[in-house]
Amino acid sequence: MFAARRSALSTRQLLRTQRRWGSHAAHEPVNESFGVSSSSPADRNQTRRSFYVTCGSVASAFILYHVSKSNEESGSPSWISSLIEKWTPSQEVFEQRNAIHTAIMEKVAADRHLLGSQGPAEAFSLRQPDMMNSGSPYNVSPGSQADLSHVVAHYQRKNQEAEEARVARMKDGKVVSIYE
Repeated sequence: MFAARRSALSTRQLLRTQRRWGSHAAHEPVNESFGVSSSSPADRNQTRRSFYVTCGSVASAFILYHVSKSNEESGSPSWISSLIEKWTPSQEVFEQRNAIHTAIMEKVAADRHLLGSQGPAEAFSLRQPDMMNSGSPYNVSPGSQADLSHVVAHYQRKNQEAEEARVARMKDGKVVSIYE
């Protein structure tokens, strides 16, 4: 079975090669026009059309060049130049656009400098008492930290009162969660 598959594959390749090169096996001279690979009527019409378009483009460019040059030699601007000048905005329009653009950019720059000069917030919200002492213990200049002993005493009193209230509830026989 494998031998049959291998022979089918080589036969298929052989047939492709014969189909591709089989038409030119006799090396007969073929009458083909310039730039066309086959001699069908549609291809010949396409070749003729492209030839005439190319010749017409070259001829019209030559005529346009000479017409515009003859007007310039007489001293008057060519009709192409006058057409361009007609559709080009005047210098005042460009000056007005530039002035508006400059004013807008100056306003943007001023806003950027105003917002860029603002520093970060100086105060931090402290959610826990331990956050008061957070920070690096190194490179702290003497006297820069405040005395926080009264704050620590306040929180110790608050925790003591909460513990006393919990113990009082437990003495009454109520079931108390450990998270209260």
